[in-house]
Amino acid sequence: MDHRPGLHRRRRHHHAGLTGPHPGVGQTADAVRDGAELVFACGGDGTVMACVTALAGTDVALAVLPAGTGNLLAANLGLSGDLATGIGVVLQGGRRRIDVGAVGDQSFAVMAGMGFDAHMLDATNDTAKKHIGWLAYAAGAARHLRDRPMRISITLDDKPSFARRPRTVIVGNVGRLQGGMRLLNDAQPDDGLLDVAILSPRTLRHWLALGWGVLRRKSSVPSMETYTATRVAIRAKRAQPRQLDGDLIEPGKELLVTVRPQALVLCVPQPATDPDLAHDAGLAKTSGAQ
Repeated sequence: MDHRPGLHRRRRHHHAGLTGPHPGVGQTADAVRDGAELVFACGGDGTVMACVTALAGTDVALAVLPAGTGNLLAANLGLSGDLATGIGVVLQGGRRRIDVGAVGDQSFAVMAGMGFDAHMLDATNDTAKKHIGWLAYAAGAARHLRDRPMRISITLDDKPSFARRPRTVIVGNVGRLQGGMRLLNDAQPDDGLLDVAILSPRTLRHWLALGWGVLRRKSSVPSMETYTATRVAIRAKRAQPRQLDGDLIEPGKELLVTVRPQALVLCVPQPATDPDLAHDAGLAKTSGAQ
């Protein structure tokens, strides 16, 4: 195991993803070269994504310990900010190879997004996240509910491109957002596919209907289209905000995403084969306390 302090540091700034490679990428790569069999990622979304980027394609396992002001992968594992539960998951011994998405030289385990979701992250206060958790994102979202839609074209694998005017496009590997809300009901972490959600609400009523449909986990949600693909190309008329696993990256006119099947070994709650990564995470509390 690697216990280097650098892998446990929090991000100092919400926009760390905008300023260049996260130092955790190099630290994790050093740990792999030194023969580590397990790397603990203790921090927020930027720290976890850095570790995912460095570990993808290796046999070194990633253990996620919830910390920082946001940790989307921890939320999908059902850890909910409980450090003892995260340690318990590791001690249980559940290991699973999952897919990762790739955008340029960065990899993500949960989802990438372009548009409203990145605007929301940019508008969310770090102090509020520390004190009220995922509810802080609601305030950030409210600031951008009335923004005008994007003009984009989307290409899935080798199929013909199609045009849309959505508020946001999310490309996911697993389905949960902050707070545990499941956006992509059919997303599986190891099926070799990316799940694509195109959200196109126009009014507050549309937003409410969309949110209610997601909460009820309906098979058909108003103002939302879903697809699957191994390669996704999103091209906008003008630069848009973008995010990977809850961490902002540079705005751009394109978001090009490919899947790397079963590239990451992840410590998960038992049973390790359950389609939901968060299955029985609560049982790990006992293990973590022992």
